[in-house]
Amino acid sequence: MSQFVPRPIVEPGGLLLIGVGLSDALLLETLAALYDTSSSLTVLVSRGQQARLTLQADEVWVYGALGLRGAMALVRRISWRHFEAVHQPSRDALGGLRFFVWPRPIWLLQGKTPS
Repeated sequence: MSQFVPRPIVEPGGLLLIGVGLSDALLLETLAALYDTSSSLTVLVSRGQQARLTLQADEVWVYGALGLRGAMALVRRISWRHFEAVHQPSRDALGGLRFFVWPRPIWLLQGKTPS
């Protein structure tokens, strides 16, 4: 069994996967599908997801409910990183995030996750 080794971060560039709001199975499936198609892959997950899952991504950002300061820090971090694209498979959490990031990367959205 091979040991996972993260690739160097490509900046500007790479992909951001917003995993907050996804089920564990869907997050892992989406992560596996995007990893090979990107130069570097950053994933944004909740604290619970980070604790439960072993994520094979080049960079893992953890989102916590940190109030206004935390939200502003997240928006600033995404903006400064200059991602090539952002994949957001679920709008259940952080649905309006794309409206606050500038300059805005290509933002790939999918519909609401069925209950």
